Amino acid sequence: MIFCNAPRLGRWLAAGLGAAALALHAQPLAPPLPIRPLPVPVPGASPEAPPAEVDELIRLGKFKVSGDIFDETIDPTGMDAPEAERAESPFSNDLIMVETADDDPLHDIGTELSAIAAAPPADTAAGVNRVNLKGFPTPRQRNGFTQVGMPEILNPGGSESIQGPLTPVVGRAAPGGIQNFISARPRGRKSSRLSLVATSKDYLGADFELSGQLVPKKAWHRFSVAANQRLGPQPFTYNRHRAANGAVVWKLNRAWSSMVQFDYDERAANAPPNLADYRATASSKILGPYRPLADFNIYGPNAGYRKRTASAVLQLEGQIGRRVSVRASLQGFTRSFDEDRWTTGPFLLDTKKFSGIREPQHVEQPFSAVTGQIDVTTRFFVLKADHKITVSLDTTSTDYERVQSALTIADRNALPADVRFFDPAAPNYFRPAYEPGRFSRFITNRAEENRYTGIFLSERAAFMKGRLVVTAGVRRDFVTIDVSDRKPGAVQPKVSDETGEVTGHFGANYVAVPGKILVFANTSTAFEPSSRVDARTGRVQGNETTLGYEAGGKGLFFERRLALIAMGFVYFNQNISRRNPLYDDPILDANQTQPQLVAAGEERFTGGSLEGRYKVSDAFSLGARATYNRAITTASPDLPEEIGRELSRFPWLTGGLTARYTFGRAGRWPGLSIGAGLTYVSDTVSSYENKTRVYLAYPSYTLASLSASYRWKAGNFNHSLTATVRNALDYDLLASVARVGGERDYGISYGLSW
Repeated sequence: MIFCNAPRLGRWLAAGLGAAALALHAQPLAPPLPIRPLPVPVPGASPEAPPAEVDELIRLGKFKVSGDIFDETIDPTGMDAPEAERAESPFSNDLIMVETADDDPLHDIGTELSAIAAAPPADTAAGVNRVNLKGFPTPRQRNGFTQVGMPEILNPGGSESIQGPLTPVVGRAAPGGIQNFISARPRGRKSSRLSLVATSKDYLGADFELSGQLVPKKAWHRFSVAANQRLGPQPFTYNRHRAANGAVVWKLNRAWSSMVQFDYDERAANAPPNLADYRATASSKILGPYRPLADFNIYGPNAGYRKRTASAVLQLEGQIGRRVSVRASLQGFTRSFDEDRWTTGPFLLDTKKFSGIREPQHVEQPFSAVTGQIDVTTRFFVLKADHKITVSLDTTSTDYERVQSALTIADRNALPADVRFFDPAAPNYFRPAYEPGRFSRFITNRAEENRYTGIFLSERAAFMKGRLVVTAGVRRDFVTIDVSDRKPGAVQPKVSDETGEVTGHFGANYVAVPGKILVFANTSTAFEPSSRVDARTGRVQGNETTLGYEAGGKGLFFERRLALIAMGFVYFNQNISRRNPLYDDPILDANQTQPQLVAAGEERFTGGSLEGRYKVSDAFSLGARATYNRAITTASPDLPEEIGRELSRFPWLTGGLTARYTFGRAGRWPGLSIGAGLTYVSDTVSSYENKTRVYLAYPSYTLASLSASYRWKAGNFNHSLTATVRNALDYDLLASVARVGGERDYGISYGLSW
């Protein structure tokens, strides 16, 4: 059984809560209506006299009532419970579901923040770097199911952020929001789609999707394939991607449906980590990125990473009676990842070469996991309020290896001198082929077997017919970590540890003005399981935890043409693992008793966001989003000078503005729409001055984009043609923020559906 690793307490609690949920099954959904007796005829009483005049009959024209199983507004598969819950009355309303911003500015802002973070491409692909826009790890879900310990999610057809007014509707929360990825699946409609994309930056992409019925009103399928690649901007640089996805939904009966999904993803890329840093001399401080080498690939042709990922999911959704719904998921996940890289120091201005000894390394990070979850939700009416109680049990087992190896010292020293001491003016890219016997010096050789089990209880209550909706929830996580350090001479070759965390949330929505204004407030806690081992104590470091508060309002104004949402927030990132300043101190650690690490770092994020959409007319609309976020370090035992400083590589203000005009069907240009957008990013600190670096900051900048789209129909085929221009004003990102490949980019895409 998938839940065999759950602690006994978890099984008892789940059984008790499940019994309580089934007991509530007997409760009515709404208060009983008063029973009024029917009138009884009295013997001998005369019937009521008919009216003196008879109304004239109204004759209606012919009309037809029919149903279409392929109606796009209907999902007959029975797998749409999460989508239906988002709009379910009285817990939700039209104020919550109304869109307040276009996706384009959000996507552009996210792209800029990812570029500023400057995580190495290989680390991002391997799931090593997974930090959200708020600065700390974000809990993730797949189709509403928790993904603790999972490095990535395949086949996302869309995503949503569960925060703000959506928290009381869903009954889940975390500081900064929960990112829920919705997988592409059969929707009960017969359709086919082909898309082609090309840009001026040597990007080509194509994808094809086919969906329809296998058995009428019983089974549906969806299959898709995709491939894309990008070359450059440096020589030898490429990024290739291929994917295939398939899913079948089988409707077991009117109450239950099942879905099987298979996803495959393959990526191969050769991308240098980032623009190389430079120093004046080997003993001086790093001055920053060396822009003259922007078009130079430090890794050369014989490097890059390769990743293959596969996932299989069985999902079940249904009802037990009218008041109890059940959702369950079982997923198997496997990934292979290997990389050939080089170690390279900063570029030296005096020697015109890179410092240090340049040597090849090989990295492997295989990963496999099995995860399962079951959610039971019951709905009932009591104390003049609608209630929902959800009990959830999830468990995940992962097997993860991290192996980083290099040549033996003798083999490294035998490499040609111009390989070890790299001169970009005369590069020697020679690299010996990887063989386990040759790359036998281990930098890292570590295996982890982790088990995560969580029990979750959530309550949602709607008072005054949904005018006030309150939610509260608590979650208990149990984590077991087994770490094997297989590196020769490891201080702690085998470490086993157990930990647990209790997290929760509380929030409320209140409709201040029906149909116009809603206010909300939430608080929540979350944590990120740690697997970092203290070299002195052999214990796994404490889990990084987060605490957050949110409050704001959402409204519709000017006859629902203006939609706005404003939110203020305070988030705390706590228990961050830092180096113990007393470790190896000749006096305070004379007995070698101080731990190497202490979970004592803290950060605070304070700010707010404003988002809105204004429909000027049926054809013209405006959208905007702005976020202010002041992120500072509040505790840092190893680097006390950081306290009070703003976090590096973290802009304090971002914003986006879009305008779109759509020509009507009856106009001169039917099917044509045009748009423009602006993306703003404030100034940031790239690095503070320390023993190895000088202070470096980047200025603010604004990027412009343009788009035009034309749609038309020919017979049974729908066509679309879209042209885009990103960084339309060709702002020099290399000169301002040392970013490679940020020049103006032209794109064109064609879509065909039938």
